[in-house]
Amino acid sequence: MKTVLFSAALLAATLTAKAQTHTLTVKLGEFKAPSGTIFISLQAPDQKPLQRQAVPLNTKDATVVFQNVPAGTYAVRFFHDENNNRELDRGMFGIPKEEWGCSNNVKATMGPPKFEDMLFPVTTDKTIALRVN
Repeated sequence: MKTVLFSAALLAATLTAKAQTHTLTVKLGEFKAPSGTIFISLQAPDQKPLQRQAVPLNTKDATVVFQNVPAGTYAVRFFHDENNNRELDRGMFGIPKEEWGCSNNVKATMGPPKFEDMLFPVTTDKTIALRVN
């Protein structure tokens, strides 16, 4: 009897956990060149990537979908790898030569944007639109 109750409790906990995940849709737009690859990362508040995707860019905009995102607080960062070298190319003083962006459309001022400013809550299925810098 204890085994049956334990199994039922475990099944209920599993179903509850799956029900509490969400879909995060990220719309990216206005890239200069419709070629190359977008590298995008969904990150936890400790800046560890939870999900990463590499998406070929064939038009001047793209939509990326992150599935099974648990409720919580996250940030999104992306860059447009125009020359497909899998790196964000930088110029003098570390300034990016390729297009990039982050959640909340935080701008860089005297250095990279603050990670804390990129954080946003996910409590339901959500769509965000990010601009290219």
